[in-house]
Amino acid sequence: MDCRNCKNLECFINKYCLSGWLEYAEQRKTRKFLSASETIFSEGDHVSGIFVVCSGKVKILLKTSQEEKIIRLAGRGQVLGHRGFSDDMIYPISAKTLDDSEIAYIPNEDFFRLIRANKDLAFYMMMFFADELFKSEAKLKVNELSSPQEKLSASLLLITKAFGYKDRRSKLVDLCISSKDLANFARISHKSLTTTLSNLERDGMIRRDKVGLYINDSAALKALAKMEL
Repeated sequence: MDCRNCKNLECFINKYCLSGWLEYAEQRKTRKFLSASETIFSEGDHVSGIFVVCSGKVKILLKTSQEEKIIRLAGRGQVLGHRGFSDDMIYPISAKTLDDSEIAYIPNEDFFRLIRANKDLAFYMMMFFADELFKSEAKLKVNELSSPQEKLSASLLLITKAFGYKDRRSKLVDLCISSKDLANFARISHKSLTTTLSNLERDGMIRRDKVGLYINDSAALKALAKMEL
C-alpha cells in the first residue's frame, strides 16, 4: 500500500500523520509480502525499526522454558516491534504471520522523525503504549482466571478487539487462528477446547455453524471473564 493514497483508515500512519509527511513515510518505508506462518522478526534480533500490518494478521510469541506462548494478536493497521524499544534494543518476543500479510517497515530514525513532526501521531503512540499496558494486564488476568470458560471467554473478546468481525451484523468472529493456537492463547489444553466451546454455546454466549463462530452475548462473555475490554 502506498502511504500517499492509502485507503486503510485503520493505519495509524495514515490517520495521524499530516498529509505532507505521508510522502516522507512512503519514501522511507519498505514493504514485504509474507505467506502464513512466516517470521517477521525473532526474539534476540536487534531492533532497527518499526513494523506496520498493512493487511493480514499476526501473532506475537513469547518463548518460555516449556513452550511458545501467544501473548498478542495484531491485525490491519496495527504496529509491531515496539516491545523491543529499550536500552538494549533487542526483541524479547517474536512475530509470525497467521495468514498472507503485507508488512511495512520503517527504520527507527525515520519513525522517530515522524513522531517529532506530527503531534497527533505522538499523542497516538502515547495512548497506544498505555493501551498495550492495559491489554497486557488484562491478558495476565486471563492467565490467572480459574476456569477454562473464563479464559476462553476473555480470549474470544481479545480476538474480536484485535481483528474485529467478518460480519458486524451477525457478529461473525474473524477467527483465523487454528484450534491449537486458540487453546494456546486462552491458556487451556487443546483437549478441553471443544468442551469449553460447547459449554459457551450451550449457555447462549456464542453460536457456531459451518461458516464460523458468532458472538451472541458479548456482555455475558465480559461478565464471565470479569474483564472490561
